[in-house]
Amino acid sequence: MNFIHPTAYVDVLVKLGDNNYIGPFCHLTGELTVRDNNRFEDHCSIGTRPEHKEYWHNNGELEIGNNNTFREFVTINAGTTTPTEIHNDIIMLRGSHVAHDCIIEDGTTLSVNAVILGHVHVMKESNCGAGCIIHQHQVIGAWSMIGMGCVVPKKTLVEPGKVWVGNPARILRDNTYLTKDIVGGVFAHQKLRWKDAIGHHINNEKK
Repeated sequence: MNFIHPTAYVDVLVKLGDNNYIGPFCHLTGELTVRDNNRFEDHCSIGTRPEHKEYWHNNGELEIGNNNTFREFVTINAGTTTPTEIHNDIIMLRGSHVAHDCIIEDGTTLSVNAVILGHVHVMKESNCGAGCIIHQHQVIGAWSMIGMGCVVPKKTLVEPGKVWVGNPARILRDNTYLTKDIVGGVFAHQKLRWKDAIGHHINNEKK
């Protein structure tokens, strides 16, 4: 059973799974699918139209998986040509933002006021620190740590398993905290996925 606070607004188009908590003054709208065991604290805005001048009047799609936590004032926009995707076991802290057409993979944390701009792909178990900004069409490799206040430009290659700091972002060191238990074959697979995702983004931008 879902809990929906009396002050929350859930659009008739929204599809809810089971055991979701929708807190006070939340706004869930558009072609939004929310699966199971998600928690939205107060004043979340989820599924609103994309912030893109060619799609102001389009209800895009947003898909949210299972076991995610969205703290106060989180905003997530629907997609333009493809759905925005929030996978499973993700934490978005207060004021963090995911723009249109993004993919946020399992186990990722977006800290306070992290800003993920359009068409960004954040791969599994990454950590985007407080106040970081990630440019459109970026691919963040698995097990990345983006430091607080870090600015990641479009052309920076954010390979998996590194700690990134500064403006513009630069590698500080290996992220041994997250990768110490990762066997070589698994890491190599994620690096191939990262390269494939970069190629996908490049091809899409040429269209």
